[in-house]
Amino acid sequence: MKTIDLRSDTITQPTDEMIEAIVQAHKAGRFGDDVVGEDDVINELQEKTARILGKEAALLVTSGTQGNVISLLSQTSRGDEIVIEERSHTNLYEAGAMSSLGGLFPKPVKGVRGYILPETLEEAINPDDAHLAKTAMVVIENTHNYAGGVIITPDQIKDLTSVAREHHLKIHCDGARLFNAAVALDIPAKKLVEDVDSVQICLSKGLSAPVGSIIAGTEEFIHEGHRIRKRLGGGMRQAGIIAAPMIVALETMVDRLKDDHENAKLLYNSIRDIPGLKIDRPDTNILFLGLDDFPFDTMKLSEELAKENILIYGKYGTRARMVLNRMVDRDDTIRVAEVLNKILRT
Repeated sequence: MKTIDLRSDTITQPTDEMIEAIVQAHKAGRFGDDVVGEDDVINELQEKTARILGKEAALLVTSGTQGNVISLLSQTSRGDEIVIEERSHTNLYEAGAMSSLGGLFPKPVKGVRGYILPETLEEAINPDDAHLAKTAMVVIENTHNYAGGVIITPDQIKDLTSVAREHHLKIHCDGARLFNAAVALDIPAKKLVEDVDSVQICLSKGLSAPVGSIIAGTEEFIHEGHRIRKRLGGGMRQAGIIAAPMIVALETMVDRLKDDHENAKLLYNSIRDIPGLKIDRPDTNILFLGLDDFPFDTMKLSEELAKENILIYGKYGTRARMVLNRMVDRDDTIRVAEVLNKILRT
């Protein structure tokens, strides 16, 4: 029986076309030393990504976490304060990097479905007082993972950035799943980041590249980003070997994200009427199942699902996360729904 893996969209495997792109780039002699800017494939990737995102320049980084850390450190000073949504990736899942590596002070605030309201940001900004840390940046996560793959719309971003600009704050977008938001809204990705100073996108999630993220912004930001990346040990040599699949991902894998969204909605519609289950209609490819009214937690649910060759992470207490991805098709989704109905209705 096929194993259905819903732990994350990071489990997606590269396509044959991606592997072939590595081979062809190698045959063409396009790999070089990226630290000195001589890898043609990386240069092509960075230029293409900057155009797609409507930014002046872009930089290949090893991961989304590294991209976020570089973005924060490149645009702030030690001792500065960063306003972040309390359930955001930068707050919960980056090992305290902004503080330990950059001496930055996070100020987590409560959002509404992952969105920091403009009035919340206004209240969070410190006055110009020598006793207080200088508030220097606000971070947006789009889509917002822990809120359930929720989209932050262009209008919401404009409202938030207008407050940020009034107080001379930088705005960074953790856009690890930015293309999920763009596809769901049927708009170009650049419309979601036109008002922000920097953005990080991950190509190894739903877009199925084997590894790698990109940060983009002004040429000045990317110039400093090179320095921070080097300081973090992220300077790579013939890294075109990972850039080649990323180009294929950008060219061929964005539109198919609609399939993941449709499967998420199919799963939602198939289980939403289970008595006691708390579940929101998904914006994109992520579902959270609230199990507060059940006599077991997500560890128990994950164990029961594993018996049916269905994998989830059992670490969210009374909420179970399921991430639809390219490795899970419509038939798989129907099977998951059948198993969940069997377990949760017992």
